[in-house]
Amino acid sequence: HPLVFLPWDETKFIYQSQRDGFNHLYLFDTKKTVENNSELKVGTNAYKEYVEVSQITKGEWLVQDVLGFNSAKKEIIIASTEVSPLQTNVYSLSIKNGKRTLIGREDGNHRASLSAGGTYIIDNFTSAEVAREISILPVNGKKGVTVFSATDPMMEKFNMPEISIGTIKAADGKTDLYYRLIKPVNFDPNKKYPAIIYVYGGPHAQLIHNTRFYDARGWDLYMAQKGYVMLTVDSRGSDNRGRDFENC
Repeated sequence: HPLVFLPWDETKFIYQSQRDGFNHLYLFDTKKTVENNSELKVGTNAYKEYVEVSQITKGEWLVQDVLGFNSAKKEIIIASTEVSPLQTNVYSLSIKNGKRTLIGREDGNHRASLSAGGTYIIDNFTSAEVAREISILPVNGKKGVTVFSATDPMMEKFNMPEISIGTIKAADGKTDLYYRLIKPVNFDPNKKYPAIIYVYGGPHAQLIHNTRFYDARGWDLYMAQKGYVMLTVDSRGSDNRGRDFENC
């Protein structure tokens, strides 16, 4: 991630780092030098700082993107996994005190574009319950205007299978792994069914999000129509769970 200077103060910039285990934002003040720049450590990471640094986001979630600034309010607009690692939400973040204001619904996945003035976003929203909704929302968190809502022809025309998500424990007995389970249509709990476990264990390959059908593809839905149980698990190494989870 590149350095991003504050548009209202060219002596300060935002730096992104996983030094505490999750990708977060740090504010560097180039006017305030650090005299005792001894080595600092976070876990196994060692580094030095030569100017004053303050961490402006923190927690067991990560900043995914910096969308831009609302200069009038001295805020930065970010996308993050604060609600859940299965989704992206958009916030306005005060540079002064770190206070975050949620923009749009708490549920689902949000892809946003910020207006040139930094006061509105175009929010492209979907979730397990909403096929598609596009809205213009003010960055102060108040209600906006919905300009487009999509219907779902799949749900209208087909007998769709039941899709659920949950967690199971990894081999270490403590780490939660998210799964998506698709039951065959007209599922009978007293019957046995063949199962397909779909694995894609590549680095950062996250297969489950809070989007329509929880990211299940047409093939998964088709096989459920044919009487198969479909299971997918996001293994350790997948995205949006922090550095240690990825490094497994």
